[in-house]
Amino acid sequence: MATGEHSDPGGLDGREAAYQAVLAVLRGRGFASEVIRTLRTKQSLTARDAGFALDVALGAIRHIFTLDHVLAAVAHVDKRRTRPELRAILYTAAYQVIWMDRVPVFAAVDEAVKQAHRHVGGRGPGVTNAVLRNLTRCLASRQVEWERLNPAHIRTDWRQATAFTRPVLPAPADLEIHLAAATGERPARYAALRKCFGAEAAEAIAWAAQAVPVTVVQRNRLRISADDFQKRMRALATSAASEESGTHAGAQAPSGLQQMELTPDAAFLPASAHLSEIPLFAEGLALVQDPTAHSAALLVEAWPTERVLDLCAAPGGKSAVLAIEMENRGEVVACDSSPERLELVAENRSRLGLTCITPRPAPTRKRDDLGEFDAALVDVPCSNTGVVARRPEARLGLTSEKLASLIKTQRELIETAARHVRPGGRLVYSTCSIEPAENQQVVAWFLAR
Repeated sequence: MATGEHSDPGGLDGREAAYQAVLAVLRGRGFASEVIRTLRTKQSLTARDAGFALDVALGAIRHIFTLDHVLAAVAHVDKRRTRPELRAILYTAAYQVIWMDRVPVFAAVDEAVKQAHRHVGGRGPGVTNAVLRNLTRCLASRQVEWERLNPAHIRTDWRQATAFTRPVLPAPADLEIHLAAATGERPARYAALRKCFGAEAAEAIAWAAQAVPVTVVQRNRLRISADDFQKRMRALATSAASEESGTHAGAQAPSGLQQMELTPDAAFLPASAHLSEIPLFAEGLALVQDPTAHSAALLVEAWPTERVLDLCAAPGGKSAVLAIEMENRGEVVACDSSPERLELVAENRSRLGLTCITPRPAPTRKRDDLGEFDAALVDVPCSNTGVVARRPEARLGLTSEKLASLIKTQRELIETAARHVRPGGRLVYSTCSIEPAENQQVVAWFLAR
């Protein structure tokens, strides 16, 4: 794993990019991955530093409530009285110390103090140094076997933990409070999971939300054979492994590719791998598609020559899966309410050579001329509680008011999709949520009408 030093002394480094991404999330101004993608495009952030930044930023956000407990335990940090800039610095540094055992502790601490000089000033650098020195003094080991319910253990992998010399989590005497802190959930959210799914399933769901997801590169089977796909991806992995060991003299290979797992139709990469460095993606021979989103599109069972509606299409991954299943015949009408996001659908269509996709603005009450379809997919906006590992920002923003607003939108969208499906046609409703109110209850409401 990279350590986040500057690849270019005059450029932006991984730690600074991670700080900016976490700060944007704390201020409610975007998603960490989008911030880093923008920095990668507009500033001199290398692929390797961008990968490091993504690891740190998403990790810090994923574990933000656990970090609050740890920092309070070792240094009495009260997040309510701490400026967002300082919180972002402490979160990213503490995440490196606790979860990234290949990053030297001194590097994480020293760079955090420098960031405090740049972004906080005043007492900020001294506070940063004191908090992180307290944290490191309390470390017993960064690699021990994880013990469930040990308040001095922070789980860092399925079987591994960072151990402290003192408890940093609430005592397990109050099991629900302890598990909420350990898994990085708010107590009220953990209680809701337990009420809905039961104690055993709630704990499993909460731990799963801490897992580091993979990036899945799917083969565009209309443009490249399984053999050629595997050969080219293996060549990239070999190049990356050679560069990692220092024996590769050519151009920098994509970070993380040496950890690839490969099947005839897909390559599974670390989340930090950068698609811009994968030639197959740029050439339209592959697309990025999470397996769960991929399966939602497959449930439509689209056939060549059919007319299929993808009502919430952007950025276009599911429309692409539908078009590939249809052998680029018939028509996939890909709608979205955002003109900017609809441009992403058009870009994917062009890159992948899927001419049967027709991007269209989403229908409205005043303008609805889409016509009739054999099938429709409506993958609605939702709370994202089923994909917290991939979108950890979902931990921070869900309120009862927001959930109610989402459900209203979901009902409107399923009704809109149904209006356009011919008699005897097919309608697939999907979410990225595990909330019954967004899933079974929306479907029950629709069927009862």
